[in-house]
Amino acid sequence: MLSRSLSLKDWLRLLCCAVMAVSFCAPMAKAQDSPPALTARQALNAILPSVDFENMPLSQVIDRLREISGANFDVDWKAISDAGIDKNEPVTLQLHEVRLRTVLSLSLADAAGGGVLTFYVDDDVIEITTLAKADLVMVTAVFYVEDLINDSMPFDPTLNVNIAGSQVQGGSGGGSGGGGGSSSILSSGSSSSAGGAAANHQKAVDSLIKLIERNVRPEIWRDNGGRASIEYFNGNLIITAPRSVLQDFVDRGR
Repeated sequence: MLSRSLSLKDWLRLLCCAVMAVSFCAPMAKAQDSPPALTARQALNAILPSVDFENMPLSQVIDRLREISGANFDVDWKAISDAGIDKNEPVTLQLHEVRLRTVLSLSLADAAGGGVLTFYVDDDVIEITTLAKADLVMVTAVFYVEDLINDSMPFDPTLNVNIAGSQVQGGSGGGSGGGGGSSSILSSGSSSSAGGAAANHQKAVDSLIKLIERNVRPEIWRDNGGRASIEYFNGNLIITAPRSVLQDFVDRGR
């Protein structure tokens, strides 16, 4: 199992926008004709100045991308063949200033159709195989989301909010002192306020989980009859899902 801790705040905000028209922004590095040694993840995020494939066999496309990027590629040709895809399936692409990961995704889709082939990074190697085989491996990743959840909750002037050790008083009452730890909501007096804050917090967590389950491969989640799961604990979403779902998030977050 693979475990990573990173913030999903920017991605989820973009996802929210997609729900009301998902894109994901990632650091990009310029690729060169003779690139320095790049990790597989760096290579996938490198920008290729131009791509011009005209009915080029899929195997040659992968060889070309290996040559351009200097990254390690491993192709499970047996699994691909068993899925009815020949290594000589033609690929036609004309693109400019685009990331290698995009070129690879479009090339696989052009050769086999969407949702048949996929890729992921394992031990600094770009592995290419069928989506069905990749999805046999479940990956667990941990995403810190408490700041996003707090941002989405309505402001209650009766509450004190302890953020990164500094306490901010809402309303006209006084407040002092602080405390360690991550963002949390504290009652300033009544138990009903604390209960309301907890209920609002849980609603925000539930909404976030449902947002993901509705928009990221809905069929894979346990609530929808699949194997994948999302749990919330101490400000984090703990997501266990097929490698093809989570690996891309982990790669882009590096």
